[in-house]
Amino acid sequence: MKSIQFAVCAATLLSANAVALDASSLKLQVHAVMLSTSPQCTSPITVFSNTAPTEVDFLAAPTLGTGSPPDGTYECVIIKMSDLIKFTPSATAGLCNAGTQYIADVCRSDNGGMTQAPDAVGAPSACNGTDAAPMADAVYLYLTTNPSAGSGGNTFMQPTGAGSTNGLNLTSPLVIAGIAKSKFVVNATGKVGDDGVSCGMNPPVFGFQKLP
Repeated sequence: MKSIQFAVCAATLLSANAVALDASSLKLQVHAVMLSTSPQCTSPITVFSNTAPTEVDFLAAPTLGTGSPPDGTYECVIIKMSDLIKFTPSATAGLCNAGTQYIADVCRSDNGGMTQAPDAVGAPSACNGTDAAPMADAVYLYLTTNPSAGSGGNTFMQPTGAGSTNGLNLTSPLVIAGIAKSKFVVNATGKVGDDGVSCGMNPPVFGFQKLP
């Protein structure tokens, strides 16, 4: 067992698309982070857990917390978080204004949002709130190397099998081996835009990168 810092590194690429904007900040309220060696996110271990959630800007290279997971290849990261996210566009286009912080309810009743804790038995919990009237819910974000993840819309539901579309795709696993180090990379390039009604943000790209 070893102590590791669960740090986040933001990608610094710039979007070439004038309509698809980059985010200059992405703030989440984080309750806990868990790891699983299975792409189905089963039997996870808790790296750290906070009694009260901590707001972190995922694009400001923060340290989410520390923990002591054993050596292994972790194919799934589970982040327990609030479903109210805050993001800031890096430029102005359409209904999005540079430097303005927007709040989005990413799991709510009017988009059929549901969430469930890892390995939970029984029906999932329905999320509350609407786009016009956001409400905070604690949800579980499943990031998995499962290649189909992210194509089905059930971001906050545990993957059910190898072909499951639940969760979001993790482009590379976290490998812990001896003194080797990795960083958690969040790429928000071109993820901000508007739908003709409001300014919104699509999910970033998540993955791990080995450090020299």
